[in-house]
Amino acid sequence: MSRPLLCASLLALAACTSGGVPDTRPKLHDGGYQCLYTAPTVAACCNGGSGCNGAFWCNTVSCQCEDVESPCGGGTAGGNIDGGTPDPGNVPAGNVTSSGGSVDRLWFATTGDTRPGDCDQTDLYPKETFARISQSMKALKVQFALDLGDHMFVCNHSVAEAQQQMGYYMSGVAQGPSPFFMTMGNHECGVGTCLPGSTDANFSTYMAALGRPKPWYAIDVQTAAQGLARFVFVADDAWGSEQAAWLESTLAEADSKAKYTIVARHHPMTGGRTGAGDLVATIEKHKYTLLLTAHTHTYARGSDHGGRAPIIGIGGAPGSAPPGFATVLQESDGRLTFVLRDVTGNPVGTSWSVTPQ
Repeated sequence: MSRPLLCASLLALAACTSGGVPDTRPKLHDGGYQCLYTAPTVAACCNGGSGCNGAFWCNTVSCQCEDVESPCGGGTAGGNIDGGTPDPGNVPAGNVTSSGGSVDRLWFATTGDTRPGDCDQTDLYPKETFARISQSMKALKVQFALDLGDHMFVCNHSVAEAQQQMGYYMSGVAQGPSPFFMTMGNHECGVGTCLPGSTDANFSTYMAALGRPKPWYAIDVQTAAQGLARFVFVADDAWGSEQAAWLESTLAEADSKAKYTIVARHHPMTGGRTGAGDLVATIEKHKYTLLLTAHTHTYARGSDHGGRAPIIGIGGAPGSAPPGFATVLQESDGRLTFVLRDVTGNPVGTSWSVTPQ
């Protein structure tokens, strides 16, 4: 799994054990974390010294297990930190609405995982971090933005608390580019699987914010020189026969008519928590240009899926990489260039590109 060089050097001191890697990162004022690790030789305190069973971070400052993806599982081992310039120069012309549009060249932004580190920590919602991310996206004059899920972390089934956390998220969205497309994450459902019509507090709150009849949807953006780009938003935790049929037909149609197919979903394409196997298999049997995912609170890109499946879970939730976002630019030759950015919009590392598909 990729992580900043500072984290990598410090994390190398620690062995990945069944008890998890103790985490002593001090919290920032909005609930985020500084990216600092210590070896597991420090006094353990989570669960009376038993650790957090590998699925949670052991925060040895607060002595609490926190729901953050551990570097001991999931992600892509051996990946490199990517990002960098270029920018589009003159912003590509065009217009995109909530139902699609047409542009000279694609120029959009994406991030994922904007929530507190643990259940019902509404007072620690990373609202200031996400607001900065949204403002930086807008300053770059992208045509639109899309997120990759997890806008809340509410476990007490309180509609009021779910609405409060989602309200913080939507306040950040209002400071960013428009439209801002949303993807359903696992924390948008408090009961496992939420199909349309579910009265789950998290799901009903998310659907009200999404403003669409189904949590899965697609939009088409026509590009002037390179043809059609189809964006497919998958709802991993609303997977069932209805969405399965829709996804198959939507991707099959894209195979025949789209130059680019860009899939947005919450769970990574590889690792221990990928979502439903038949969902992944459906995506993999069709053409795809980019598979944008999150869930793991880091940035990573490995060689699987032709290097087209980056993890961008850096929208403010505490994790193993600094918060930020990415931009994607369609070059004049048809390539899509991916740039990782910090919360202020500054490029990080080296850019990478993919051909249409």
